[in-house]
Parts: sequence; C-alpha cells; structure tokens
Amino acid sequence: MMRMNAFNETGPGEPEQDANSALIELDKGLRSKNTGERCEAIVRFPRLFEKYPFPILINSALLKLADVFRLGSNFLRVWVLRVCQQSEKHLDKILNVDEFVRRIYSVIHSNDPVARALTLRTLGSAAGIIPERQQVHHSIRRSLDSHDSVEVEAAIYAARMFAAQSKLFAVSMCSKISDMIRGQATPASMKLQLIPILQYMHHDTSTASMVNELCMELLASYPAVEFVRVTLNAMTTLASATLIDVPDQVAVLLKYLRDDPRLSVKRHALKLLLGLAKRGAHLWPRGALENLIDSTTRLLQEGNGSSDLLLRTLDVIEVLSRSAVTCDTNMDENSPLSSLCIDACYSHDPLVAVKSVMILSRIACYCYQEGLPVNNMQHVISSLESLIVLLALDNSHVYQLKLCLMSTVKLCQAHPAHAPIFVDVIVSTLMNANSKHDSTDKQTVVLCEALGAIGSIGDNVLLPLLPDILEKLRQTTDANTKVMLCTLLFQMVAGGYEWNNECLEAIDGVIKVVDGWSKYRIARGAARYGHHGIATQIFKGLKESVASEQLHFWLSGLELLTSAENYLADDNSETVDDEKANIVGKLNGAISRYASACASFKAASTPLRSLQFASEYAKLRCEFLQALVQLIHSCRSLCTSPPPAIALSIVVATKDDFQRYGRVTYQLRKSAQDFRTCADNYHKLYQSAFDADQGSLENIRAFQNICRLMANSVDRICSGFNPATGHQHNELGEFVFGTSVEMRQLARCCLEVRRLYAPVLQISEVEEAISHSRVDALISQVMLLAGGKVRLPMPRYFFQALQATVVKLSVSPQPRVLGEPVCVPQGSQLALKIEGVLRHGKKASLFRSVAAVCISISTCPPSKINSDAKINGSNQESSANELQQTVVPHRDFFACEFLLSLGGGANNCGNNLNSGPGTSTTGTGSGNSSNGSQFQVTASASILDEDGQVWKCGPRSSLQVRVHEEPTKRKLN
Repeated sequence: MMRMNAFNETGPGEPEQDANSALIELDKGLRSKNTGERCEAIVRFPRLFEKYPFPILINSALLKLADVFRLGSNFLRVWVLRVCQQSEKHLDKILNVDEFVRRIYSVIHSNDPVARALTLRTLGSAAGIIPERQQVHHSIRRSLDSHDSVEVEAAIYAARMFAAQSKLFAVSMCSKISDMIRGQATPASMKLQLIPILQYMHHDTSTASMVNELCMELLASYPAVEFVRVTLNAMTTLASATLIDVPDQVAVLLKYLRDDPRLSVKRHALKLLLGLAKRGAHLWPRGALENLIDSTTRLLQEGNGSSDLLLRTLDVIEVLSRSAVTCDTNMDENSPLSSLCIDACYSHDPLVAVKSVMILSRIACYCYQEGLPVNNMQHVISSLESLIVLLALDNSHVYQLKLCLMSTVKLCQAHPAHAPIFVDVIVSTLMNANSKHDSTDKQTVVLCEALGAIGSIGDNVLLPLLPDILEKLRQTTDANTKVMLCTLLFQMVAGGYEWNNECLEAIDGVIKVVDGWSKYRIARGAARYGHHGIATQIFKGLKESVASEQLHFWLSGLELLTSAENYLADDNSETVDDEKANIVGKLNGAISRYASACASFKAASTPLRSLQFASEYAKLRCEFLQALVQLIHSCRSLCTSPPPAIALSIVVATKDDFQRYGRVTYQLRKSAQDFRTCADNYHKLYQSAFDADQGSLENIRAFQNICRLMANSVDRICSGFNPATGHQHNELGEFVFGTSVEMRQLARCCLEVRRLYAPVLQISEVEEAISHSRVDALISQVMLLAGGKVRLPMPRYFFQALQATVVKLSVSPQPRVLGEPVCVPQGSQLALKIEGVLRHGKKASLFRSVAAVCISISTCPPSKINSDAKINGSNQESSANELQQTVVPHRDFFACEFLLSLGGGANNCGNNLNSGPGTSTTGTGSGNSSNGSQFQVTASASILDEDGQVWKCGPRSSLQVRVHEEPTKRKLN
C-alpha cells in the first residue's frame, strides 16, 4: 500500500497531490533501476492525464515516456504503447510534437523487428497528431514488405490508423493494399487484416469506386465465411461514409440475405443492414424494405433459423419505422409490413412479439399525429394487452415488459382516449401479481412506473383506481413497490383533491414498516407533488436517525422548508375576512421557517456537494413570500397613510400625477420592483441550472412568470400603463408551463391570478387609479398565491441531478507566493492564458450538451469594486471592463488567451477572439503610491449548449495584478 501511495494513489482522508507533485513522484519511478517500479510508474500516467488534462503536464509526461521508449527495453516499450493507446484523446495536447515523434521514430532504425513493430504501433496510436508525416508513411510502406510477420502486422495496424486520419496516405496506399490483397504470396490471415483498411478509402469518388470493385472481386474470389463477413463490413462502412453507395450496398446485403445458405452470413448481413438503417431510411432504395420482408417471409416458410433471423429483421424494421417515410408508405391495412408484424405478434418468442407491436404502435402514433386514418388498431391494442399480462408473470422478461409498456405510454400520449383501456389492464395485472414471490417485484415496479407515466398525460386518469392502489399497498411487502405505490397516490391527489383518512392511514402504515432510505424516497415524492404535511413528518423522524452531520442539516432544512409550505396550506379560517386577517401571520411564519431552512442548507454544504441550487431555490421562495407580505402592507397603507396636505404641490414639482395618493404610490412601486427583482433572480437561477431536467426548468420558469405577473399587476395601478399598448400586457400571453401533473396545477393557479388581475385592467375615467377595488384585487392575488390553495411542487433537481457537468479553470500566470499579486511593469501588457477542462458524470449530455464555452475577463481596481459593492449591491460587474471569447472544447479541453493593458488608461484588447468582444477603457486605479496601481482580474466561464442558449454556471477565478513603475523611469522623473 505504501508503494501505491508513492505513485499518487492517495487513500481516503489523505490530501490529494497537485499536478507537479504527482508528476515528480512518477518521474522518480521512471528513474528507478527496478524494472517493476518503472512499469508501475508508466501504467499510472493515464490516470494522471485524466486527473490533470493540461497541455504543459501532458507534454512533459509524454516526452519522458518517449525517452523511456527510446532508451528502454521492449518490455517497457509495450507499456508505453499501452499508455499512448489509452490516452489517445490527450495526445493532441502535446506542445513539442516534433520532439516527441523524433524520440519515438529513432527506434525504427533498430535491427530488432519487435522494436520496429512496437515503434510502428506507437506511431499508429499517435496518428491523430501526425497524420501527414511523410517519413512515417514511408516507414509503414517499407515495413509492409518485411519478411517478419510481427513487423508486417504492426505495419498493417499503423496503416489502418493513418488511413483513418490522412486522406493523402489513404489514397497513396490504396494501390499497395490492393496489390497485397490480390497477391498470391500474402497469407489469408494477413488479407483478413488488410481488408478493413479499405473502409477508409472514401476521400474521393474514384478511389471509393476502385475499392468497391476490389471488394466485389474479393466476394467472388474468396467465398469463405470470414472473408465474406470482413469484406461486407468494409463495404458497408465505406458506403456509410460516402452515402451515395448506400442503395447499392443495401442491394448487395439483401442479395446475400436471400441467396447465401449460411446462417452466419445472413445474420451478419442483417447486422450491417441495421447499421445502414440507423444512417437513415431516406437513403434506402425504393422496394428494399419489401425485399427484406419477402426474404424473411421465405426463410420463415423454410424454417431455417426463423426465430433469430426474424428478430434481427424486426430490429432493422424497428429502426426504419422511426422515420416518417417508412410509416407513411406502410400505413395501409394490408401492407407487407403490417402483415408480417401482425403474424409475428403471436410468436412464442416474447421479444419478437414485442418488437412487432412496437412497429405497429409507432405507425399508429404517426397516423394520430398527422391526422391520418389508423388501421390495425384492434390488433395493436389486443396484442399489447396480452403481452402486458403474459410478460408480467415471469421475472426473466422485465426488459420485454419495459419495451411493451413504453409503446403503450407513447400510444396513450398520441391518443389519450386509449388511456383508460390500458390503465385497466395494467391495474388488473398489478392486482393479480402474487406479492409473496420476489420474482414479481421488478415487474410490479415497472407496471407502477407505466401507470405514473400514463397518469401524467391527463387529469383524473388514475383517480378511479384509488381503492385498488390502497389494497395493493396493504398486500405488498417489497419496499420499492411500496414507494412506487405511494408515489401514485401522491400523483392522484395532486390534481387538486384533499387527503382522506383512509389514504393517510395507508401512508402511515407504509412509513412504519419501511427502511430509512425508502422513507426518504416517499418524503421526496410527497414534496415533489406538493404534499408537504406528509413530507414534514417523515423528515422530522429521519433527521435524528442519520450518522452524518451534513445529512442531519440537510434533512433539517427539508423539514423546515416543507413545514413552511404546510404552514401556508393550513387554512383554519371560517370566512374570507378571517383569512385576510391571518394571511400576514401565515406569511411571516413561513418566512421565518424558510430563513432557518436556508441556514440549514448552508450548514449541510460540503466541497463535494455544495447544495447551491437548493439554497438558492429556498432563498428565492423566501424572497417571493417577503414580496407578498410587503405588497399587503403597501395595499393597507392606502387606508392607514392618507395623502399629505402638500400632495398637490408634490405632483406639480415631480410631474407625477400618482403622487397625489401619498405614501401608497411609493410603497406599491417598491413592491413592483421587488417582484421584478425576484423574477430576475429566478432567471439567473434558471441560467445556472445547466444540468437540470426539463421539468425542473419549467418549475423555475413558472415562478418567474408568476413574479412577472404580480409586478405587472402592481404596475398597472401605480404607474399608469396603458393596457392597450403596454408591452407588459403582451408578455403575459407568453407564459409556458409544463405538461406534468404538478405543473398543470401551477398553470391553473396562474390562470386564476390572471382572472383576479382583470379588475386592474379595467380603467375608467370616473374611478380613481389607486382605488380600494383595485387594491382588493391585489390582496386577492396574494391570498391565492399564499393561502394554501396552491401547493408548491419541489423540482426534481432540488433533490437529485441526473446529469453532472463541471467546468474547471486554470489561469496563468500565477503569483510565486500565494496571496501576493502578479507584478506587471508600467506600460507593459499582461498575457493571460485561460485553460479549462469539462468533467462529466456517468450520464453525460443526458438533457443538453456543451457546444462551446464563453470565457469572460473583467478588470477593475479593488477600491472601485468595494465602492460599487456598497452602492449597487449585486451590480458590481456593471463598472468592470469585460472581454469575451468563445471557444469550442476539443475532447473536453479548451484554452484561450487575452492581452490586457492595465496601466495608463489604455484599452483592453484580446488575441485571437472568435467573436468580437466589447472592449472598454480601464481606469488607472485609485492608488498613486509607490507600489503602483492594483487591479483585480476575474475570469468566468459560461456554457453554450447545442441550441445556442447561454448557461452561466461556470466557475470564477480572480487574480490580483499590480502595475508598478520601472526603476529607470523613476530616476528620470
């Protein structure tokens, strides 16, 4: 274990080494006289590259490995080769490519053929950075004529790698490879290795045509199974690259499927057809699908491997059915595709039956979406019902059951009228499952997930199933099943219904018997659907049963947050007047709980789990409730603070007619500004949630829209906007809510707020602008938003992130002493280099992917920043000078450079900017001391997704820079 730690294998609790320290430790291992320690050091380099993927480190490390390759034994060269192959994506970060190649290439002149073979393989693994090196091309060509088989195989490997990267090499080697394949002296095993090189000869039409002719000649001359499979694979890959040869290649593969009697060739032909189907159904020639179906039908009649070939054929058709072209041409009731799938629906192989139903249901969904007549619907429904019942009986058919239920959900989404039919089937299957056997637990969870997906399509779809769900909840013993059934209950009641005693007793019974993790999942589901009373009780019991302090504070924060929402939801008022009198107390109580929850979330944060989104979301909810309280106080000031006697003179002085109403005008305008600030903060939170799922983003956008709606309501009263021409009235029509159950509830709330907003829009000449009726309308809106009639659905991203994307920045130069500024002479420019790395979780690009990174550089004297912070609060960046540059990451690495002129009031400028940055003039700073002016340079990163949307979720890195005068200039002065 001590030896492992010597090579940067830090154990738990030990501080991690920085990049230089880790490289020094590995360099010591490379210098060791013990061969084992040298090998151990070499094999740890890929992990070092993944942890610190910066060009300076990678360049230094690979040059050291190149030295080991040049001077070491063949055994060490093998491990260096493995490092180059495993670190292929980092090779293009080598700065001294010529020196790296020179050290590796020097071994090619060795008398040892094994050393030459290892050299060729190493150069082949580095083909991405040296694709056009003529001397390497010459060495590969020369080694192909070697008499040593090891060297020839290495040359073939290198030729394949270079052909994939270099057009010049591929074209020049085409004739050489052709001659070797045709040559009688070339062994058959070597020809099998040479044929895959032909798939890269797609750079020009003539070469691709020549390769196709050669492959057709090989198919005729070498009918062995291995040759046929390798040749067809090369031809298919070549056709996928050129696209124009796809129709001919589909015809060739269909010919082998129909005429070749060998099952292995038929299977391989179907596998290649599947690859061409993924390229696009529009590339297939007319009649190809019918020929595929005819060939499969004939094979079924012959009984020759029918089940396996039919399944592979259905895989191809299933991919083709994703295209509208295939669905449109095969929507007829008696089409060959429909006949084949209808017959296959009753196959004894469950996967064959499921694939057939998937194809038919996809065609039906296409017809529903396009408004076309739907055929064979009865076959689809009956087949889906039968498969759901049969597949739920066997634990080995979980995958097939998932596919079948996915088709069911898509069909219900395309035509909601089918939902009650499938819901009855799924529930009856769920109730008939024997809960005493664990074999049906997985099927039960899958069935519950399907019910939840169908239930989110429309309101009240699952409500008739409430007695069955409660009965199943009492019968089942599996914890996962109980959690899923509780989630279904939460979804049913989330449609605007109240809990009855039977449902509450069922939930309490589940909580008493399940483990802690299942309790947390139930509470999380309750919070996501807005049932905060149930969630509060569970979190209260869980917070004292965890061993970690961070988990205790996390659960305490969740308890406080849900109790705040539950406090708002508790309505003990008998009349509307009582509710109006109690609304301020309810809001204040909820605000105090939210403040405590924010403190708990901060205490639960760790460097590995920052809880930034949860803290910001709770903080914004607290700010929104504070804005509602302030609005109520502002509305009541209409009665408590009458206008002063000098109100008319104030109107004349300010030219503001609304000043005649006195203090209420100022209070209402401040409330409108609070709502606009809260809406802006929700927008900033939206921009920071790059990894959030779509439902969480819709949740944030909904509350942003509600804040805008409230701000517009107040503005109409106290600012005199014309509803016919004001742009705010147009913005109210742009609100977009999600389609989930909880978001539909928010949409209904927004519509009700708009209805209460109507009296505000009715402006007449007789009625006062700030009148009691309009103020009462505002108070009614507040009571609707905070009176417990609207449940707050917590977004999924609040609890879990399914996608993780982290941006790490490295700014150079760095000060020699930590905490000291970087010194720049007066009149000189600072060359700032920004390097960054993108880190992804297990599911990268699940919701959105990184298309580019926008780097912003702001420079400002610290004294100016401090003064701005006191005056403007959050608007600190408005006075700073900014430069921007957009870079596209290459293998999750990006770098850019800026040239900053900090002294003498010169303009900032950037080098090699992709999009022209807005440059502005910097000040000379406030310091006239002998130490010179001091600036703060801040680098921040933003992510641009594939749709061009900017996400401000990157890190910020600050650097202190001091501009000092040269000693010679001081003497002259």
